[in-house]
Amino acid sequence: MNYRQIVAEAWQFTQDNKKIVFWYGAIPAFFTTLIGIAYIIYQYYAFVSSKLFQNWHQSFLSLVFNNVLEFLRNHRGLIIPLIVVAIILAICYFFVPVICQGGLIQLIARRRNGQQVSGRKGVTFGLLSFLPLFEYKLFVQTFSLVSIFAIVATSMRNLGWTILGWIVPIFIVVLIAALIMAVFLTYTEFFIVIDGEGVFTSITKSANLVVKHLEETLLLTILMLIIGVRIIIQILFVMLIPVVAIGIVYLLTIYNLPNLGLAVGGIMGLIGVMVAAYLNGIIHTFAVAVWTFTFLNLTSEIEPHARDKTEDQPEKNDSGEQ
Repeated sequence: MNYRQIVAEAWQFTQDNKKIVFWYGAIPAFFTTLIGIAYIIYQYYAFVSSKLFQNWHQSFLSLVFNNVLEFLRNHRGLIIPLIVVAIILAICYFFVPVICQGGLIQLIARRRNGQQVSGRKGVTFGLLSFLPLFEYKLFVQTFSLVSIFAIVATSMRNLGWTILGWIVPIFIVVLIAALIMAVFLTYTEFFIVIDGEGVFTSITKSANLVVKHLEETLLLTILMLIIGVRIIIQILFVMLIPVVAIGIVYLLTIYNLPNLGLAVGGIMGLIGVMVAAYLNGIIHTFAVAVWTFTFLNLTSEIEPHARDKTEDQPEKNDSGEQ
């Protein structure tokens, strides 16, 4: 398999399909980036408020809950609009990325095979594969790096530094196991979306395909980590955006301009989220294209059976003579 050719074709596809990048890459990345920023802020203040550091009289989560409750008591007219906004954000976060992922894989595969399909058709493809893909996302999210980190962080905040000595080895073991499992699940989404297989059938087929082409999968994984660095870029943007916005608010508050600080910080934060979402959309589309092309190539290969004879292999008689 020619890795450079696959990567070059995937990058060319990304450059030639800006609308797909925007609708199926940047749009879902916008919502995941927003939630990622909120999650980073929560983890930071949860650690600051815990007994590990400042040991506040109440936890950060309870402090936020009480302040939100007090705000809603003083502004009862905003309760319904805020609930509607929260529901919309939840739907966009949980459902839109899954639909876009299914549509993106189908569009890439079909256009790679020469089919003339419009970008709007991707919504249909995404909806058709939504339920099994959503089920798979829920399954794999349990073993993701974010879930593992959340468990370790919660344990440390509640039990203190004394737990660090024995939780770190467990964390390392679980992390290695999660990374190994991620490798074997590499092609699961593609079996679900392209071939219409069930979740557990796709997991089994993905593991079999990885075993048969372990070298190709590992080499391409390493190559993608070097080229894409998708996770690192996303983390940097997620951490940088709130820092810049909060810094602007804090700076203008010092000069007795709190309202202006909130306005400028909010605008800068929104622009930062949009830029981060578009860059993540480009990288995500490129990565999905690479793995889709690889999946199509590997599953199109016809592997010979052990009983199959090549043309230049003479047959032998029962005594073993040619």
